Amino acid sequence: MTTTIAKATGVSTAEPLTEDTPLVGSGIALDSVAVVELLVGLENEFGIEISADELLQNKSFKTVGTLVRFIDFKLRSLR
Repeated sequence: MTTTIAKATGVSTAEPLTEDTPLVGSGIALDSVAVVELLVGLENEFGIEISADELLQNKSFKTVGTLVRFIDFKLRSLR
């Protein structure tokens, strides 16, 4: 997942990403285009669909950790 985040954000994969690394605001500071690129990358990488409502309601793009937990939830719901 860090490779997908790096591609969408332009952040080097050598830079450490922790669960607490913010994705918006400070930290990586994704803009709207990067959020869309990350969303499409995650959907392609994991074979899931993420709706706009899910993004807004779950605040899944708040930190790397919230994003990982959200993707894990989506993958478990496919089983």
